[in-house]
Amino acid sequence: MQATDLADRATLEPLMGGEGYEKLVADIELLDGAGEPLNDGKIARGEISPVFFGSAVTNFGVEPFLRRFIGMAPPPAPRLADKGDVFPEEPEFRGFVFKVQANMDPNHRDRIAFMRVVSGKFERDMMATVARTGKTIRLSRPQKLFAQDREIVEEAYPGDIVGLTNPGAFALGDTVCNGPVLRFAAVPKFAPEHFAGLRNRKIEAYKNFQKGVQQLSEEGIVQTFYDAHASRMEPILGVVGQLQLEVIQYRLRAEYNVETILEGTPYSFVRWLDGTPEAIKEIFWTNGTKRVVDESDNACVLFESEWGMNYLIEKNPAVDFLDSPNNKKF
Repeated sequence: MQATDLADRATLEPLMGGEGYEKLVADIELLDGAGEPLNDGKIARGEISPVFFGSAVTNFGVEPFLRRFIGMAPPPAPRLADKGDVFPEEPEFRGFVFKVQANMDPNHRDRIAFMRVVSGKFERDMMATVARTGKTIRLSRPQKLFAQDREIVEEAYPGDIVGLTNPGAFALGDTVCNGPVLRFAAVPKFAPEHFAGLRNRKIEAYKNFQKGVQQLSEEGIVQTFYDAHASRMEPILGVVGQLQLEVIQYRLRAEYNVETILEGTPYSFVRWLDGTPEAIKEIFWTNGTKRVVDESDNACVLFESEWGMNYLIEKNPAVDFLDSPNNKKF
């Protein structure tokens, strides 16, 4: 039933009362907005998503939901790489690391890199190359995770998700492959809008502090910046939302036993520098800026104001000021 199918307001309102009529119209309009007809083709193309309704309190209905979800899920799709689209039916194994999670098991302090198989066949203990580093490693102890349960994966195919034990070999957005090396399009990075200095309260916990900041940064939940002219002692954190800073403090305390202090900064913008070393060296620096490097040693600059940022960009046309490191012309 569409809201437009209702009879004239003047006819219905005296029968239902003003408040009841308004509620009915609002409810039907809500159904109109949420009632997109189910279309398998649109689901497969990612244009619409099916919505399931059920209880989040009990486990009743979980199995029927999963069965129905699997039946509706679209087939594996190609993924864009630097050499063109990679299709699932291609024989070479290619995988994409879309998530990195630290401390999956607090008892073992393990890190897991979640990899989606894009093409070919994945096999346990196979050798593969990490495109970012060029290193060839053995993919041992691959896991399939469901809630708290883990199961060793012997083989996997396009569309499957495999958890790889990560001793630091994998980073968010990595391409893992055999055969000719290629790189998938990177995970988008949003320019931070909030910045704060992070200090470790206890010198004896400094090692855990460094480890925690590094691993949480690898997850992609925070971006870290360091003074370009100083040692990497205490980072400046960059986040999209203020709540992320509180999450970082909580996880450092709960998972690494580190107490920290957040300190405000005057900065509101960051831009990554892309240009020749000579051009960057010749930048005409102004007040209200700070030269920093990110966790990957990319040169950046922090700005206190949008006016100051635009002025510096105008005065240095030989350098590109990018809002994401993924836009750099490597």
